[in-house]
Amino acid sequence: MSCVSSDPVLEIIIMTPRNLIAGLGLTLLALLAASCAATSSGTLTPGMTPDQTVQAMGQPDLKDNIADPNHSGASVLRYVWLEPGKAAIFGADNKLASVQAVETDSKQKVEEQMAAKEPIYFDPIETPLNYMFFPIKAGFIYLGAGANCLGGGACQVPHLPPPYKS
Repeated sequence: MSCVSSDPVLEIIIMTPRNLIAGLGLTLLALLAASCAATSSGTLTPGMTPDQTVQAMGQPDLKDNIADPNHSGASVLRYVWLEPGKAAIFGADNKLASVQAVETDSKQKVEEQMAAKEPIYFDPIETPLNYMFFPIKAGFIYLGAGANCLGGGACQVPHLPPPYKS
């Protein structure tokens, strides 16, 4: 009996894992190539025209005219790209005069700010009790503020802390 089968169905079943791995590999390479092509990491150099900057960086997120810092009353063209955080300012001769860094609220910056905040403390026993007895605690704070006002101290609305620990 030979190890090679002449049944076409068995040959398809045996070849499927190899074909599947090859297909996944080709798909991964295609996705990698597409993502590299979509990334615009161009550089801006002084003397470029607006068309050259668009070719290097892609279409800008903002196109506007700003006051020319070198001449009063004149305006110059400015292109802003938010993702790389760059702004190109063109001179009166329509050539790139300066490149500035633009700070944006990028996704990474927002995530860093969220991570910097302290999480709210939660204890399954203490937290419900804090909420349950908060009206009593607030009443004592207001009672103390009223006694302070009657005793000649400063009369002001008291500051109530949150009912949870932070």
